[in-house]
Amino acid sequence: MADKLVLDLETKKSFDEVGGQRNAHLLGVSLVGIYSYDRDEYRSFRESEFAEMEEWLRKAGLIIGFNSKRFDFEVLQPYFRWKLNKLPHLDILEEIHNTIGHRLRLDSIATTTLGEGKSGNGLDAIWYYKNNQWDKLARYCLDDVRVTREVYEYGQRHGQLWYEAAGRRVPIKVRWATENTVKDILNEAMKFGSRIRIEYLATDNNKKRAQNEIDVREIKGEKLMGFCHLTGQEMQLEVPRIFTIEILGQSQSFQESLF
Repeated sequence: MADKLVLDLETKKSFDEVGGQRNAHLLGVSLVGIYSYDRDEYRSFRESEFAEMEEWLRKAGLIIGFNSKRFDFEVLQPYFRWKLNKLPHLDILEEIHNTIGHRLRLDSIATTTLGEGKSGNGLDAIWYYKNNQWDKLARYCLDDVRVTREVYEYGQRHGQLWYEAAGRRVPIKVRWATENTVKDILNEAMKFGSRIRIEYLATDNNKKRAQNEIDVREIKGEKLMGFCHLTGQEMQLEVPRIFTIEILGQSQSFQESLF
């Protein structure tokens, strides 16, 4: 199977320096950040390494980005003689716009969906480039790649993303969901009395993600009730905050109830 790549890039100049957004092709690329699913690797590419990056792009089965069709590929196109828009491409922002009728920032989607946003803005990246701070530039760019990847994967697992409007969380249905979503797996765990392993997204009270094992007791709408092996207590969790999920097998209490 062909590789999937998550891509983001940083520019050498700002829109103010090139006469506005209509001149995105004049911004220049300082660094491209990519995550490769096949390699399970984050990699940054400077201009001198674009020949190697081109091979990654040409062999990819899917390029995933955020505003990547109207921005990243427009900025990157002058470096190649072939058309980047011929590559198989999932632009998350394009999907959002097609669904809700307007555009949103990655930081807004990530903050509402994942509980954390971007680490800075594009002007920071330009400053790093102009001051030859390549390590900081790479960290910034690859963190954007990570956030984009996790937004994509959340959409896969839940079939939706979230944004905030008028002080409330609003779901955005997505088309790239996997066959078995988190809800499907939870319903299976409930049916068979299974224990699950989850990664739980950060909350206002807990800024870190938590790994935990849960014996599923009950599911009510967006609430999961179960025995938490981290705390040794019964607890209630929010289904939309589950980032990853895995069924481990039947819970001990379920097995004991059979006898």
